[in-house]
Amino acid sequence: MVKNKTYLSRTDYISIALLFALSFFLFADQNLMGPNLTQIATDFGFNDIERDVKLGGEISLVFWLIGGVVTLFFGYFTDLVSRKKLLIISILAGEIPCFLTGFVQTYEQFFWLRALTGIGIGAIIPITYSLIGDYFPSNVRSSITGYLGLVVGLGIGGGQLLAGMIGPEYGWKLPFIIVAAPNFIILLLYALFGTEPKRGQSDKNVSSISDINLSVIRKIFSKKTNVLVFLQGAAGTVPWAVFFVYLTDYLAQDIGYTIQTASFVVFVIGLSAMMGGFIGGLIGNKIYNINAKYQPLLAAISTFIGMIPTALLINLKPGNVNELSVTYPIILGIFSGFFITITAPNMKAVLMNVNHPNTRGMAFSIYNLADDLGRGFGPFIISIFILQFGRQWGFNLANAIWFFCGVFILCMIKTYPEDQKEL
Repeated sequence: MVKNKTYLSRTDYISIALLFALSFFLFADQNLMGPNLTQIATDFGFNDIERDVKLGGEISLVFWLIGGVVTLFFGYFTDLVSRKKLLIISILAGEIPCFLTGFVQTYEQFFWLRALTGIGIGAIIPITYSLIGDYFPSNVRSSITGYLGLVVGLGIGGGQLLAGMIGPEYGWKLPFIIVAAPNFIILLLYALFGTEPKRGQSDKNVSSISDINLSVIRKIFSKKTNVLVFLQGAAGTVPWAVFFVYLTDYLAQDIGYTIQTASFVVFVIGLSAMMGGFIGGLIGNKIYNINAKYQPLLAAISTFIGMIPTALLINLKPGNVNELSVTYPIILGIFSGFFITITAPNMKAVLMNVNHPNTRGMAFSIYNLADDLGRGFGPFIISIFILQFGRQWGFNLANAIWFFCGVFILCMIKTYPEDQKEL
């Protein structure tokens, strides 16, 4: 396999570092609600059912659906105009409503500001991976996506831990202000010092595409690997909603832990997930350079393994706060988070490797749309499961969806090498 080299300047590395920092704080907003779901519900006068449906379901639905629609818009223009300018716009679109969330007085204000915050996350994904695809060649992209996943995971986990630690004492609104503020400073630095790589500079022997049109979009969907990545992404985000939206509150309200302890358990799960994504990216990069088909095989096996500790975590027995052990759920969470997230950097690398440099933004916008549909409908679907079967059975049904993700990924073993050759 030919190994392309990449030559980056000092300002390129500064730009990449700022890009990673922007991602850290933008994604730190993602799970700020989870640790204080019951406190938010009390402030707005909701009962337990309204808490799970309105806060767990409806807000997640609008947050990710708006982000999904926006990602198509930004993904289209990512392949046509300055990605640096688009990135600046997307960060402002996400962080301004996040900051203002700290001052809401009504549920309606909260609802729409959370919806608008989804714009930033929906927009940054196609832009970021388009830039990474041009900064780095194919033989190191899995590693780079692993590093980015580590940074994003730190942001998500750090934001959730922050909310869990200061929310019970200082209120649930303050974390939104704290995580939004730093990005205004980082964004100014990026505007001053950020660079933008030439499209296709890290790819060799690719065909020419001058414009994005319906035929190009049809070509994206004509590649079986793309379709399989989109399907596993949409399905896989549904069970992740258990961790992102419900788990902290579930451990506190249903199992018997304190909010702080439950938040710490979920934070450790987040740390493990970060390491899984990081190490998974490194391993995926190594085995990709041996044989491309080993990359989806690794992702599929890790997905199946991760379902087992997740099921055990969901089915913990309730108890008194003084009798419950923190060690057992932490051990389960470590294995669950680690194995499940091995998939993420490898699927993103797969998507970069089978799509043309001039269409990666659109490919990732479609991927993010599929992802956002899962993230949006996931909590909403789980809230329906909860209404019908209760929290525990609802979460078990969600966990079972990861089986189908593993099957989709297994199918890539055949399609991935073939689609790469057609690039």
